[in-house]
Amino acid sequence: MLPGTYCWTLNSYQLHPRKAKEFIPEVAKQTEVPVEAVEAIVKFYWENVRKSMSSLQHARIHLTNLGDFTIKHWKLDDKIQMLEKFEEKSKLKGLQQMTARYKTAETLYDLKNLKKIMEEEQQRAEFIKMHKRTAYESKREHNQNLEEQGSDS
Repeated sequence: MLPGTYCWTLNSYQLHPRKAKEFIPEVAKQTEVPVEAVEAIVKFYWENVRKSMSSLQHARIHLTNLGDFTIKHWKLDDKIQMLEKFEEKSKLKGLQQMTARYKTAETLYDLKNLKKIMEEEQQRAEFIKMHKRTAYESKREHNQNLEEQGSDS
């Protein structure tokens, strides 16, 4: 069983967290599936959620009924800057720091890729906003033209 795994239920417009050990037997009984299988599914799901959040492969992760989890750009910038400084300092050291340098370089590479993904997502969001704005303006102009044509007759 995963410690700290919760299920949120909605009761009278209030969220009530329930530990996994409380709802797993209920789910097993309702679905007629062994408790061990339900536990394995819940464990697998939350392990993958944790892995997705810590892998630095996605700028945003959506969990149904919980919301979107995003990486803050300023924290990403701070972490990149810190690792670049560490990498620069460790270049001066010998072979003893080889594994640390390798892990730092790998993490730095992942963070920079993530930053690129976030920038692309930001550009996409700005494009969508611009497109919506121009579509709204052209629709408003079209409606004004129709009103003017209607008043001419």
